[in-house]
Amino acid sequence: MKTRTIHLLLLVSYSLICATNARGGDSSNKTPPDTAITWYSSLDEAVKIATDSNLYVLSDFYTDWCKWCKVQDESTFTDPRVIAFGRRFVFAKINAEIDTAIAGRYGVNGYPTVIVMDKSGHEIDRLLGYNPPGQFVKTVEDYLDGVGTLAALEKSLKEKSQDTKLLLAVGEKYVGKGEFEKARGYFTQVLNFDPKNGSGAADNALFDLAILHRKDRSWYKAAETFRKLIKQYPDSELREDAETYIPWLLSKAGDTEGALKAYRGFLKDFPSSSQADWVKEQIKTLENPRDSSS
Repeated sequence: MKTRTIHLLLLVSYSLICATNARGGDSSNKTPPDTAITWYSSLDEAVKIATDSNLYVLSDFYTDWCKWCKVQDESTFTDPRVIAFGRRFVFAKINAEIDTAIAGRYGVNGYPTVIVMDKSGHEIDRLLGYNPPGQFVKTVEDYLDGVGTLAALEKSLKEKSQDTKLLLAVGEKYVGKGEFEKARGYFTQVLNFDPKNGSGAADNALFDLAILHRKDRSWYKAAETFRKLIKQYPDSELREDAETYIPWLLSKAGDTEGALKAYRGFLKDFPSSSQADWVKEQIKTLENPRDSSS
């Protein structure tokens, strides 16, 4: 699947081993500043320290099964650029499946989610999915300067109310905040203003609408939306992703025969796809369900 939609797909889940201090251990066991980030496992504690010290707060929401959370721990949060940049922050690491109240308060619905906050704990904006060190620092710096935030995008949208790329960007911001109905409204506007995809935003909006149906576990509705994308925008760069999603959705709906047919059709149409090996594994699993459960 394309990394552009990683904050929407959220399907990858593997296990890696990482250092204990990257998992939000006891904040009293601190490493020296400038050599590693000091993490607090309590957001309230981090906010209190930030308030007293006039610092920003950066809160990393993770789960134990999230592969990209651990990749980000082991690459981004250990990078000297991020550690040096982090002098302006108090860091909190929150296990979203344990501290569900905090995750729910901020509408966290995918991992990793990193929320940049002011010293009072009010959200400035968030980063979704894995961000390599350079990109991470630039995005956070932009947010602190008021660039690329939801507030900035909505301000621009007041002056350019039919700008489909702005509408798409705002919609995706709301997806990241868990406000799916608002997001649907923006994606629908994109399709209404640019049905022929002249701006290159309509196919993305349709893809995102399909993902929202998946989040609702509306498997057939999601599959039908992906089919609509393929039919309306056959040259879209998202077509291959849509083609792989359809049989996965059918299998989730219990339509094994339909899923197998669609997977085999994908291999015929995209024999050199980077997803080919994964598709073959899905076919094997569906053909031999007992083997996969043993």
